[in-house]
Amino acid sequence: MGNGVKVLDPDGEVIAEFYAVKRQDNRLVIDGKALGVMRMDMVLTSPELLKGVRMALSWGVLSYVLLIPYFALREVFRRCRGGSPRAAGGGQAEDQR
Repeated sequence: MGNGVKVLDPDGEVIAEFYAVKRQDNRLVIDGKALGVMRMDMVLTSPELLKGVRMALSWGVLSYVLLIPYFALREVFRRCRGGSPRAAGGGQAEDQR
């Protein structure tokens, strides 16, 4: 059951987990769990799916997808140099020294 896609809050806590997406007639049914306790089927209708596609094609999402190789390489170089990844706060404590 731990093979789902996890959605985290800024503190790193899992707030949702998605296990499967399947089509039923003219809807998509997403098998997921909300807040770690309530497993449910979530239904996406065609109009809601189109709204989601519009969100996914926004500049913020597209630029993130295009920069994934950069983020991965940066993490590899950071590990090779023996440095630890910065905390979720952006490493502000290190920058203030």
